[in-house]
Parts: sequence; structure tokens; C-alpha cells
Amino acid sequence: MSRYVVALDFGHGGAKVLFFDLETGHRFSLYQKWGYFTPENDEYRKEFHPSEFFNIFCQLVSDGLRKQKIKPHDVVGISIACMRHSYVFLDGKGMEIYAGPNTDVRGVFYQDVVESVPLDLYQLTGQGPPLMFMPARLLWFKNERPDVFKKIKYAVTTGDWLLYRLSGVFATEPSLASTTLLFDLEKKQWIPEIMEALDMNDVNLPEVHQAGERIGELTREASKQMGLPEETPVAVGGSDTQLGILASGAIADGDLGVVAGTSIPVMMVLSKPVIDQKRRIWTSFHVTPGKWVLEGNGQMGGLIYDWLKNNVQEMAMKNDQETYAYMESVARKIPAGSDGVLASLGSEIFDINTISIVRPGMFRFQQPVHPMNTTPATFGHFIRAALENVAFAVKGNIEQIEEITNKKTSTLRVTGGMSKNSLWAEILAQVTGKNVKVTSIEEGTAMGSAMCAAVGAGAYKTLEEAAKDIVHLQREITPDDENMKVYERCYETWREWYMKLAEM
Repeated sequence: MSRYVVALDFGHGGAKVLFFDLETGHRFSLYQKWGYFTPENDEYRKEFHPSEFFNIFCQLVSDGLRKQKIKPHDVVGISIACMRHSYVFLDGKGMEIYAGPNTDVRGVFYQDVVESVPLDLYQLTGQGPPLMFMPARLLWFKNERPDVFKKIKYAVTTGDWLLYRLSGVFATEPSLASTTLLFDLEKKQWIPEIMEALDMNDVNLPEVHQAGERIGELTREASKQMGLPEETPVAVGGSDTQLGILASGAIADGDLGVVAGTSIPVMMVLSKPVIDQKRRIWTSFHVTPGKWVLEGNGQMGGLIYDWLKNNVQEMAMKNDQETYAYMESVARKIPAGSDGVLASLGSEIFDINTISIVRPGMFRFQQPVHPMNTTPATFGHFIRAALENVAFAVKGNIEQIEEITNKKTSTLRVTGGMSKNSLWAEILAQVTGKNVKVTSIEEGTAMGSAMCAAVGAGAYKTLEEAAKDIVHLQREITPDDENMKVYERCYETWREWYMKLAEM
């Protein structure tokens, strides 16, 4: 008899629903893209229609049950995962007034007001700059739409909102609460003085629970739309990246994990919070109790490679799988260092002090027809250089994290879509000089959410127990000494150009 848990993964580009069979380990997922609208043609503002997005999740769950012929009562738990810095504001009846993704930057006009609060927000919350976070977005409504602001009674992360639509309960957990600039890193509680200083006391924040905790059962509406029983347990989920590194097996103090997806967050797990004295990167909670994470971010990774894929696909007229396989095959013919071809295409070493700098994209290579150039650049060089570019950014973020924590590890755990590219995983090992452990879980964020659902359903006592049972190593890549030497030189050149491009 099968017992399934269901994960609802709210990503920037779309909705993913993952079904995981606790008995067999079999899993499958469904995905649907979505988009955002720009109110009044104001490019600073991005929003989405919450009911439409929730209906997409419900339809995907219903489709999954039907396509896989799963009996509704065989689903024993459901949970959520969500991108960070995305918020929903609701009125006193729980009706949505505003819903905006992490690309809604209207808060830029009020970050100076947030910065005027007589508290050291970075030291207290581990986060910044204010323009990305909840207080600045609320202030926009307070000043620009005071009639709307008066109706706001609840301010929650989008993950909290999704949990509310499932269960009817307003609840959050530390990894999600960390993304608001309102949550105390030491005390694991809201900081009321911030809302008081901004004169926003009437806005309520959700109760704090722990990831994996059973918060309730499906509402009648959610039950009807999904085709699941009302008594289906709903468990608290968490932030996408923290759930992703959970699914990579990064749960112990000093563990280093990378979620190689659309962006490339790099996190080290800590047993106590560590704040960067140079105020460059983020500290927040892990989804597991008593653990924190220090985070750098390589920014664009999967999106860069997807951009390359789209261009190749347009010429080659192949499907996605065939195109990715072709790209890897031609890049494998190119030696480490890409014969001097260098790429800088949006991958970064995270620093919130310079977050507004947008570097131009670049391929640097020798004149292809110069008589002294014996190895003119080919398309394979550009593909490999793009992969190396992402790996260089990961290395830069790791160096920053290890400097701040004074901790070093020989192992790097990797999950996410780019982990499917075996060549990139090999390059990552040579560039970082670490043993790269690639798990069998590519959909790390969704699987982390599925673990929360499994704990909430009573299948496991803790998330650590679930991770140890579910996460399996697919392959481990040991760095090659010769290639490491090549990449040490290439990395220094990449960093030089990375700094130069910031001034262009």
C-alpha cells in the first residue's frame, strides 16, 4: 500500500507539485509556468493574482492524482516551499489585498525610512538592504495608498499565505520569518520595536512554528479543489533554499551546500548565528531546529545556462533534453580553462553593499582569425566558459563564507537542476578543490518540503531523521590536482575581470 506526501513549491517562474511515495521512494512532479503583472505600468512594481496561483496548485494536485491513479486517502500529508522576499497582505477577513514576488522593488523609495529606525537591523536580523524586505513594501502602501494600507491586518510571506490557503491558519517558521527584516536571529521571535518605530502596530504577523510541525488539516475549499480529504494533515514548510540544502544532506554544523537552480545560493550550516562584520552576506535560520545558515549567492546560474540553451535550441531545432546533451558533449571536448576563453554573464560574489551594481555580460577571447592564435574559440569554448563562470562565482562565495566563519570543509553538497549536468559538477570540484557530493535528488526544494510533510504526517520524528533516510548520494567527484592548478590561475583572472566590469 502506497502512502504519498505532497509538496507545493512556489517558485519564481511557476508552480511545482511533487508527489513522494513514502513506501517505495518513487516520486514524480508536475509543473506550470506563471507570470506577474505590472500595475499602472510602474516597472518597480510586480504583483500576482493569488487566487489564480492557488488554483494552479490545486489543478496540478488534481491532475497528479488522476494521471498516477492515486487514491486521495493514500495522501497522508501536504506541505509548502516558497521563494523568499515575496509577500502577501490581507484584510481582517483574510482576503488578499496585495500579493507581490521578490522582483517587486517598490520598497526602494522607502528604504531610507526603514534605515532611520533606531536599531541595528543587520545585526538583529542578519538581513539587508531594506528595499527588498517587508517593512519597506508596507511603507509604500502607507504613503502611496493610505486607503489600502488601512485595510491591511495581516502581513505574511507568500509561503505563509500558501499555508493559510491550505489550512486556514496563519503561521510561519524561522527560515521564512528570516526573510522579512522583522525577525530576531538570537531570540527567534518578532521584533515589535521595528513596527512601532514605523507606526505600523495594527499590522499582525503570524505565529512562529517549526518546519515539519502539523499545523492543521485542509480547508473545505482546498479539499474540494484538490480532490483530497479534508482530514489531510497540513505541515509547516519553509524557505526554498533552506529546504534545498536539507535535501542535499546539509544538516550538521559546518556542512556546506549549494542549490544549483535558477540562482546559485551557497549556504553553510551553523550551530549558532554568525554575523558578517563587513555586512556583506545574509544570516538566517535553517529549517532544522537549533541551526542557522550563513549565505552567499552566486546569483544567475541556471538562468544563464538556460539562456545559452535557448539560443542553441533555436539553431539546432532539438528538444530541451537533446539540446542539453549536445551542449555538454561539445563542451567536454574543450580542456579546463577553455583555452583562455573567459565568461562573465551575471554570476556574482554576493555583497549586499554593491547589490545595485549590474555588470555587463562578457566573453573574453583571442581574435579568432589572428595568425598567432592556434586554438581559435569554438562554440564549445563558449559553453564550457559559461559553466566555469558559474563555478568561479560559487568558489568566490565559499571563500567569503569560510573567511567569515573561520571554518573550512573538504566537502560540498550539491542539488538543483544544474546538478544534472555532470560536466559542471566536475568543473565545480576542480574549481573549488572540494569533494562534490551530488545527491540523487534534483528537485531539492520540493523534496525538502516533502520531508516536512512526512514529519507532519508522523512518518519521521524529525527532519534530520527524514533527510538521513531519504537523501542518497548519486556520485562523489574528487578534484584532479592538475586541473585544480589550471583553475587557480583562471579564477584569479576571472576575479580581476569581475572587479573591472563593476566599473563599466
